[in-house]
Amino acid sequence: MNKKRNIIIGLIVCVLLMTVVFFVFNHGKSNEQVVTEYFELLKKKDYKQMYQMLDQKTVYTPTQKYFIEKHKEIYDVINPSNIQVKVIDEKDNMVQYQISMDTVAGKVKYKNKIEIKNEQIKFNKQLIFDEFSDKNKVKVITTQPYRGYILDRNGKYLAKQGNAYSFGLVRGKLNSENDYAQIAKYLETDVETIQKKMSASWIKDDSFVPIKNVSEQVKNQLIQQEILNIKGVKINTISMRVYPYDKITSHIIGYVQNVNSEDLKKHKNEGYTSNSIIGRSGIEATYEKELRGEVGGKIVIVDENNNVIKTVAQKEAKDGKDIRLTIDIDLQQSLYNEYQNDKSASVALNPQTGEVLALVSTPSYSNNDFVLGLSTDKWDALNNDSNQPLMSRYKQTYTPGSTMKPITAAIGLETKTIDANKDLGAKDKWQKDSSWGNYYVTTLHAPSPNNLKNAITYSDNVYFARSALSIGKDNLFKYYKNLKIGEK
Repeated sequence: MNKKRNIIIGLIVCVLLMTVVFFVFNHGKSNEQVVTEYFELLKKKDYKQMYQMLDQKTVYTPTQKYFIEKHKEIYDVINPSNIQVKVIDEKDNMVQYQISMDTVAGKVKYKNKIEIKNEQIKFNKQLIFDEFSDKNKVKVITTQPYRGYILDRNGKYLAKQGNAYSFGLVRGKLNSENDYAQIAKYLETDVETIQKKMSASWIKDDSFVPIKNVSEQVKNQLIQQEILNIKGVKINTISMRVYPYDKITSHIIGYVQNVNSEDLKKHKNEGYTSNSIIGRSGIEATYEKELRGEVGGKIVIVDENNNVIKTVAQKEAKDGKDIRLTIDIDLQQSLYNEYQNDKSASVALNPQTGEVLALVSTPSYSNNDFVLGLSTDKWDALNNDSNQPLMSRYKQTYTPGSTMKPITAAIGLETKTIDANKDLGAKDKWQKDSSWGNYYVTTLHAPSPNNLKNAITYSDNVYFARSALSIGKDNLFKYYKNLKIGEK
């Protein structure tokens, strides 16, 4: 009995041991799994959870604050995407892996070793980034591409890089704040705005503090008004996007502005920074990607003296493409000059190709003002203007007029079957005779006198129905055929 009982107990113990072994081997993480999990957290920028995977007993382990700050310092700048990690070798708890990622400066790829024990990672500074140390830093240098130009069909510039002028103040040369009111009046701003700009912490006595950017025309006016005679007022030439034809093309071309927080969020990982510009409307916005080009960049390791130790990745900037429109700026300018004071839309097309030769909307606005920076008063004035200068009138849709009526009139005049001056008698409801039964031709406007000019002006359906009967079916179809009506 004892022997039988011992055998049973032995079997139970073996089963328990096998269960424990099975549990350990099937529920513990492999070193490869630990590495994979760690870098999955990097993809999510969950630096706090990454820190929790480190061996806290390792003497080289930094504080959580240091760990998170250094990761943000690097990865928020290089903007990584498509992070891929591959385990190459594993021996005695040492795992060699290769990591690659796409960054603002192109693809970065390097190898590193990581020690893992009891599913915990022993920290080393290269785990943050290749060749990283307390003395060495990772630095990103971005290169902005040149924005492409916008040209008309004959190569005349509608948008290009040009000069503007920045009026600003030098604190050390100012007559304290006594002249702020006069300066504000000249620059169409307010004293509070100037005080706010002049209170920035970076300003030194010899610093130039920009207050307002202006066009060359406004600069010349301000100089004539002797603004530079005020102590501390200086002027700098700056390079910026300019629109040579201003109001004449503003609805077509649009304008660029500095990016805002919404732009940075919407265009994440596209190379935009707080200093970038972006097309806000018109061609500038529609062809933003082509005009902007591709941002270049370089990721380097530098020592404590800012000397480059290693270039990790480099991508050359790619300048934007020029966009050539079908617009003829001379025709555009001629139409604008004719209607600039009216509420109007003018469209000129090449009837053989469909090319748009001119698109004019009046009254218009200055797209250069948007680039230079609009004051709140100017912005409010534009938005509240009853003439709606910001609206592109040629983009508005209307019910199409009766395009056949002028053709019917032309046929009637050509065949001498209608008299342009004859008054047919205004009728808003008409039928030829009782043979039409309950069918009547109706019109919204029956002008008097009911002659050809008024019939076209008011689109009088009744007049043209009566005229068509006078012209006759044979004449109508003969001239329709001559005009290619019915053909593709």
